[in-house]
Amino acid sequence: MTDLDLYYLLRQQIHKYLPAVDTSSSPWKEFLAEVNDSYQKFDVDQRTLEQSLTLSSEELVQANEEMNAVFQAIPDQLFHLGPDSRIISYKLGQSSHHYLKSKKLINQHIKDVTDIEVSEKFDISSRQVLEQCAIQHFEFIIVHEKKIYYYEVRMMPLKTKEVIVLIRDVTKRKLADEQIAFLAYHDSLTALPNNRLFKDRLQHAISQAERSEKMLAVLFLDLDRFKLINDTMGHSAGDELLKITSQRLIEAVRKTDSVAVNASGSGLNSSVARLGGDEFTILLEGIETVKTVTRIAERIVESVSQPMTLENHKVHISTSIGIAVYPADGKHADEILKYADVAMYHAKAQGRNNFQFYTSSMNKSSAELLALENNLHRAIEQSEFCLYYQPQVSVTSGQVVGMEALIRWKQSDRGFISPGVFIPVAEETGMIMQIGKWVIREACEQGMRWMKAGYKLQKISVNLSARQLKDENLPALISKILEETELPAEKLGIELTESALILDPEMALIRLLKIKELGISLSLDDFGTGYSSLSYLKRFPIDTLKIDQAFIRDVEVDHEDAALVKAIISMAHGLGMDVVAEGVEMQEQLDFLGVNGCDTIQGYLFSRPLPANEMEALLIKK
Repeated sequence: MTDLDLYYLLRQQIHKYLPAVDTSSSPWKEFLAEVNDSYQKFDVDQRTLEQSLTLSSEELVQANEEMNAVFQAIPDQLFHLGPDSRIISYKLGQSSHHYLKSKKLINQHIKDVTDIEVSEKFDISSRQVLEQCAIQHFEFIIVHEKKIYYYEVRMMPLKTKEVIVLIRDVTKRKLADEQIAFLAYHDSLTALPNNRLFKDRLQHAISQAERSEKMLAVLFLDLDRFKLINDTMGHSAGDELLKITSQRLIEAVRKTDSVAVNASGSGLNSSVARLGGDEFTILLEGIETVKTVTRIAERIVESVSQPMTLENHKVHISTSIGIAVYPADGKHADEILKYADVAMYHAKAQGRNNFQFYTSSMNKSSAELLALENNLHRAIEQSEFCLYYQPQVSVTSGQVVGMEALIRWKQSDRGFISPGVFIPVAEETGMIMQIGKWVIREACEQGMRWMKAGYKLQKISVNLSARQLKDENLPALISKILEETELPAEKLGIELTESALILDPEMALIRLLKIKELGISLSLDDFGTGYSSLSYLKRFPIDTLKIDQAFIRDVEVDHEDAALVKAIISMAHGLGMDVVAEGVEMQEQLDFLGVNGCDTIQGYLFSRPLPANEMEALLIKK
């Protein structure tokens, strides 16, 4: 009905029931107009309300849909619980809900759909929420299909004495936290305890040892020449070596449990840790005698020295071990670690691949070692090195057919420093590269000085370290020195040890072939004392084998040494190589070598190493 229809309808009704009334005159005219205005306002308000109600209904539907979408997307599960802990409504969200034992949840009591341990936590927290009108938090753990799941719960009160529960699966976060905590105390490469955890354990062990009046020992290990392997074969190979070594250390300590049981019958407690780089520590608790530690150290040295395969190459490594004992050597963790470290460096100074117990005199040795390193830097800067030359003599003619250049270091205040003392330090610090370069250049320059002076020069041999051999620029460096000094390449010889070849045979072969292309001869030094292999002799372009003096020393009285020397000479000649015997000091040794076909000798029987000016007396003028 329109507004106009209502106006006419009222007027008709008035005419019908009040025929005497004139609706066109006052006050009826005003009355009808006011009624009509009121109705129009009411009609507008009614339509506005209907539209508002329609919009509100649509918004509520949309809001409900949005709410459902949100709960489907978020990880939390939502439960609406009544005062009796029965489930009024729920939303499961996106995370796991393995704690639920039933799919039917509405109007179910929480204890009917969860394990008893979980439901008890729900009941306790629900009562606390309602009693205190405060939010409550708790966590629970379940095992589902052999996996552990962690859940976090928040419970909030409603004015209706009902409870809203939000549950979230926090397993990933918990595992991440555990991993972070593990990495904080463990080495990421080997999974062994790190320095921080080891010190904590050591401090705790000292406290226990003090109460029980027991001994404990700390072994400080360093892998010998690890950096050389890392540099030559790459960091991936180095990392693999560290992982293999860590397993060997663990196994070596475990194997000692059966032989390291103390008098009371309790087993040996041990902890292997990696401090960083190639350094490891081992804590031994509950030891009765130092002999126990000795047996363990022997087993570790033996285990670590076994060959291992890295990237299809067989590699040998060894370890130097320092040992400090509580309470004899110290009573504090840092003190014991320090003394074990000092003993380890002493083990390296003793030739590596061994172990040494700490003694008070080692502190002085460590100070001397540090001073030696500093003085070595100064020696390079101030040219304190010189070369001595030991002649190599033909067994048949007795003539000088070559010489070996040997480095000497003479300090103004201490005199000569043995190469056996400073060369290992130079190798450890990397200074051997600079020193080795100087040796090659000085030998070549001296050779040219002799040749220009009219002396007949056969050959000067220089020693090459394993660290120098791994330098890809080595052949170019030698070529440049020969060019600058004008020494003919055939006058220069290079001597290498077996250990320099076995670290990375493929790399060594490439270097040696390039050096041979220059016209330089190659000698394998100290043959028989390392990891000798006939395959090396066949593969590498070796011209000369040098028999180590250890086999020559007793060759005239020791049948085994005699047999070995004969075999080496015969094998070398069969492969087209010359043989030099080192350390010949007696006529009987020379006679034996002559009878068995040795080509050349080198040793004090003919001459000690000589400075250049004295060596000239043995050279022949052209």
